[in-house]
Amino acid sequence: MGADSVNFSEIQSFFRRRNVVMVEYLVMAIATIMSIVLLYDRLESKRLLAEYSLPVTIAGEYSVDGGQTFMPFDRYDDIDMSHLDRLILRGNLAQDIKIGHKLYMFLNYIDAAVYVNGTIVYANDPEVAYCWDAIEGIAIGPHDEVQIELNTRRAVVYNVAFKQFLMRMTSSTKNAILSDALRIDRFRLFGDLLLMFIGILVLQTYVEFRRSGNTNPRGIVECGFGIITGALTCFINADYVTLILPQFEVLEYVDTLTQVYTVLFVMAYLRRYVRNPKSREKVGWLVLLGYNVIFIYMLWRTFSAGSSYAAMIPIMVIGGFSALYFIYILIRDFVAQTGRLEKSIAVTSFLLLVCVVMEIIYFLITGTYKVDFMEVGLIVFAVTQYVVLTEEGVAARHEAARAHELETEITNSRINIMVSQIQPHFMYNALSTIRALITKNPDEARTAIDFFTKYVRANMDSLSQKEAIPFKKEMDHVESYLYIEKLRFGDMLKVVYDIQTYDFTIPSMTVQTLAENAVKHGLLAREEGGTLTIRSRETANCFEVQIEDDGVGFDTTVGLDDSRSHIGIENSRKRLAALCGGTISIGSKKGVGTVVTITIPK
Repeated sequence: MGADSVNFSEIQSFFRRRNVVMVEYLVMAIATIMSIVLLYDRLESKRLLAEYSLPVTIAGEYSVDGGQTFMPFDRYDDIDMSHLDRLILRGNLAQDIKIGHKLYMFLNYIDAAVYVNGTIVYANDPEVAYCWDAIEGIAIGPHDEVQIELNTRRAVVYNVAFKQFLMRMTSSTKNAILSDALRIDRFRLFGDLLLMFIGILVLQTYVEFRRSGNTNPRGIVECGFGIITGALTCFINADYVTLILPQFEVLEYVDTLTQVYTVLFVMAYLRRYVRNPKSREKVGWLVLLGYNVIFIYMLWRTFSAGSSYAAMIPIMVIGGFSALYFIYILIRDFVAQTGRLEKSIAVTSFLLLVCVVMEIIYFLITGTYKVDFMEVGLIVFAVTQYVVLTEEGVAARHEAARAHELETEITNSRINIMVSQIQPHFMYNALSTIRALITKNPDEARTAIDFFTKYVRANMDSLSQKEAIPFKKEMDHVESYLYIEKLRFGDMLKVVYDIQTYDFTIPSMTVQTLAENAVKHGLLAREEGGTLTIRSRETANCFEVQIEDDGVGFDTTVGLDDSRSHIGIENSRKRLAALCGGTISIGSKKGVGTVVTITIPK
């Protein structure tokens, strides 16, 4: 029967494990498909930009040398803007701008000026860097000559800002543009919300780890915060955010911090799985370097106004090299590991850090963020880590449950040993006392036999019980025991009962063992004996039982001299903790006596 039970348990465990793997693969497949759809949707940027309501285009001629030479164009694709620092376009708008309508434009670290019939109608604020802006209170017809002058603020390898400005010109309202932008970025928004949700779930796994008593929750909080800050940085980098939160300088500052914090949190989390001590130490130094870089950046931005781009470049360079070195450390460490979880973590971590490096490279080339790389890497990473941590949590709970079962088995075995020692000991003393009374006082002997028979018949089962019993039954044990002990020692043993409540349960033999210790080692150690007092009372939060004697007492800092007495108290203490969550406290003073207090929480 036992073998069949074990085999069935193993089969059941196999299918549970198989289900976990299937769920993990399913989640990974969903994340992969969603990432591909997200990337495809974002790569269709040119088509999506044309979907803004009432797009405004200009056709005519352009100049790249400050107005010295103009060349005709019909479409923006006729102009190679990728390597230009300055661009002038003049001609006619293909759409009318009616009075009361606004002309919205998107600025990406450029200076823009718009002239209508030779009169300037717009020049952006020099403090404005990356945001939507608008011209209002103008009317432009098909015969009005419009001139647009664009100058870049950044020396980049590949300029995308001019094309963004021209292709996003639209005659609309802020709400309409926001609505279109949210529709265009619906997959990105979904990805950001998904990341935020997974980050919260990961933080929840930390709580579960702590509840299960897992001793290795390190890095889980960093993982959760890394995913959440990653979601924030993806959201902040969306073009429409400045329509909602126009304080660009604050947004840019927070954006940079969230990017760096995301990388640092992820590195701190992955340190959890690095096995090689030297590699773990190197990762620790990289994380420390990152925190110092953030601190320097904060000081730089605080005391050097308008230096955001200058401060960001060294951070990106340092971050890029640190990420590459970190990838190298991870590859070296994870190659030596053969576990399935470690491989999953290694692959997704490598993918995420590669995406971060690609994001940095794209920023250094174009001066703007793609965000798509980072978001795709984060989604795959976040889903995988949540699955991994959930699986670890399940394993930890199973391990904790098994440990609790083993502890209960050990406790029960100790109970059985103790009971087997106590029962013969008590029976021997009781029978010896009754035997002595038979010739001296037959009536008293008959009464003693009645007590002994009642004790054995009514309470033998409770002696071997593994569960707590009613306090009334325990007091029956104690009273029967003390009655026989009083017969043995006469006036040397006085007993006082102050029982205020019976409405609770207690492990069997707990009070009896402590009462026996008080009689044997406290009262009878004195020539004149003494008094044993047993009390019970109810408080707001617990029940208390006190066993007090005015015997010889002892030094509590030294402990009990008798080893069997010490074992009996320790067994009672463990049974109380295991069965009732109770405790035992001992107070004693030499020559005064001892008070043992049992506390059982409600």
